[in-house]
Amino acid sequence: MALTALFIVFGALMLLGAPVAIAMGVASMAYLLVSDIPATVIIFSMVDSLGGITLLAIPFFVLAGEIMNSGGITKRIFAFAGLLVGHIRGGLAHVNILSSMFFAGISGSAVADAAGLGKIEIKAMTDAGYPKPFSAAVTAASSCIGPIIPPSIMMVLYGSMTDVSIPALFLGGLVPGVMLGVFMMVYVYFAAGHYVVPQPRAAFSAIIISGLQNFLPLMTPVVIMAGLVFGIFTPTEAGVVAVAYALGVSVFTGDLKLRDIGPMLTSTLETSTQILFILAMSTIFGWLVTTERLPEALAVVFDATGYGKYAFLALINVLLLILGTFMSLTSILVIFTPMLVAMGTQLGVDPIHLGVVVVLNLTVGLITPPLGWALYIVTEIAEIRFVDTARAILPFLIPILLVLLLITYVPYLVLFPSELLLMGK
Repeated sequence: MALTALFIVFGALMLLGAPVAIAMGVASMAYLLVSDIPATVIIFSMVDSLGGITLLAIPFFVLAGEIMNSGGITKRIFAFAGLLVGHIRGGLAHVNILSSMFFAGISGSAVADAAGLGKIEIKAMTDAGYPKPFSAAVTAASSCIGPIIPPSIMMVLYGSMTDVSIPALFLGGLVPGVMLGVFMMVYVYFAAGHYVVPQPRAAFSAIIISGLQNFLPLMTPVVIMAGLVFGIFTPTEAGVVAVAYALGVSVFTGDLKLRDIGPMLTSTLETSTQILFILAMSTIFGWLVTTERLPEALAVVFDATGYGKYAFLALINVLLLILGTFMSLTSILVIFTPMLVAMGTQLGVDPIHLGVVVVLNLTVGLITPPLGWALYIVTEIAEIRFVDTARAILPFLIPILLVLLLITYVPYLVLFPSELLLMGK
């Protein structure tokens, strides 16, 4: 009865267009009204969910990305990527993807990638003769690499909710992140080659000079991963280090101005507040679902099919891909993570593998209508119709979904960096 009330109220509020966080909070209260659980549990659960020090890493990583954007580092990264791959068939489309791979190691956010690099990339591509819808589509698609290549805000959130090692999650995202970039570039090689003539091959000396000029910002993910892997600092301290490093790099090699600090802090506050508010509201929702032993019941159903974890992985991919079209990434992550991890553990799915699969799956929601935050961002930048961007993005789903399929059923692609590190110790 109580569980039924939980899902009915939640579904009704979602259909009425209520914010996800509010829908979860009200539905949880409805559950408490028809159950014998004390109402005070909702307060204690919310407070406890925000008490983990690991969550402090989220605003710091958000701020680090804002600093790099405001400090002019994105322009330098785009120029360096142009020297490396601008001469390949597909030209600036390859530069777009490689720039996103570089910037992913700084911001940890797809939205930051689309908003920051997008302005530079779309203008450069359209000025060079690429159609605006294609320019917007490749920008949105490549932004999906942001939450996969470490550091990743989504992985920090997943790790803090499940007590899974965040450094291990970061390492798990390395190979899938590179695969995303490579698979997209293969598609672009054939799809974009007829638009414009590629740039002339850059001189080796020019590449070396640009590489030296951009050495410090490009080393950001290396500094963060080295510190985490070798135990020099915790994930929270890694966020602080990322901010200090980004600030130092932007001051000495970028164009950071004093007037930029206010807008940067405001944007960081807004983004972080949204994430943490959703987390607080969803914690009680997830706790109630777990209390009803729903994950265990569903795990038994999957096990009874005879395919166990394989059927489970297939279903969560389909479920999350559908939910990602109309719900925010953070909402889906905080609602379903506790239940998915509980089910996966019973079925023998490694929680690190599951985390990377879930995060990659959810990033697809950023480029699929009707929600598709990244699509809306690039559509506004390109000044075109949303339907044109949505149509142009469809072919890019093929390489992304192919990578998702591979890492889903070949866990070694996710787990072997951590295993190599353990062997080295």
